[in-house]
Amino acid sequence: MARRSFIARTMSMLIGLPVALVIVLFAISNRHLVEVGFWPLPVIVEVPAYILGLCTMAFGFILGVVATWISGGSTRHRARLAEGKARRLEEDLDHKAHEVEDLRKALPAPEKR
Repeated sequence: MARRSFIARTMSMLIGLPVALVIVLFAISNRHLVEVGFWPLPVIVEVPAYILGLCTMAFGFILGVVATWISGGSTRHRARLAEGKARRLEEDLDHKAHEVEDLRKALPAPEKR
């Protein structure tokens, strides 16, 4: 696995620390309980507001990841096809190089003037 560069680590810290701080501040300021009802079921659950908010954000994040993965399917398919074509062309080039080498060995050496 490649080592991350100094710039990548610094950018990660510059973005990650403020996000973590916002999440902690959100959790501290929203500790009161809220009732969550699941409509078709007769279930009502009391949870802290920050848990509800964080779970909602996590669900949205996961939904975005899945949507991005699905939308990238055609690109991944084209990449697989291109890799297969490149591999076949490289094999063909190697085969032709061996044929040229065999033909050079079969021909008589050129005369020197």
